[in-house]
Amino acid sequence: MTADLPRSPAQALRAAAAYLRRYDWHPGPGLYDPHNGCTHSKCRVVRSGMYPATIYGSLRVALLGRPAWFAITDPATAAAYAATVDHFAHHLGTRGAAGMRAAILPWEHAPGRTRQHVMTALLAAADTASTAPFPPVRLAPVIPLPVRPSETGRPRRIA
Repeated sequence: MTADLPRSPAQALRAAAAYLRRYDWHPGPGLYDPHNGCTHSKCRVVRSGMYPATIYGSLRVALLGRPAWFAITDPATAAAYAATVDHFAHHLGTRGAAGMRAAILPWEHAPGRTRQHVMTALLAAADTASTAPFPPVRLAPVIPLPVRPSETGRPRRIA
C-alpha cells in the first residue's frame, strides 16, 4: 500500500465516504454504475474514470486507489478490505437503522436509502473503527510432505 492509501479501518471508511461524496453513490446491482453508452468529453465519469459506487465499491476504491471490478489479489489489501467490511457489517448489525440488525446489502438496498444515509453510516462506523494500522499479512506455513520412494528404489524421473 502506498502512503496516500488508508492504513487503518477508520481511514478506509472515511475515504469511502469521501469517494461517495465526490463521485456519487450507486445502489447496485454491482460494485459500480457502469455508465454505459456515455462517451462525451463533458461527462465527469468519462473524464475521471471514477464511477458512482456501492458501499463495497467505495471501500475497494478507498483501499486500491481506483475502481476495480476484479478480485483483490494482493494479500495485504484483501485482508484490509475484509477487516474494513467486517467492521462496517458489525457496525450496521449493532447500530442499524432504527435499532434493527442489518447486513450491508439489505441495508444498502432498503427503500428510501440515500447517499447521505450511506455516507453517515460509513462515517459513524469510522468513529468506532480501529485507528491502528492494518496488521501485516503472513502466509500460511508450508507443510512438509513425506517423500514417497519409488518402487525401484531409484528417484522417479519426471518426463
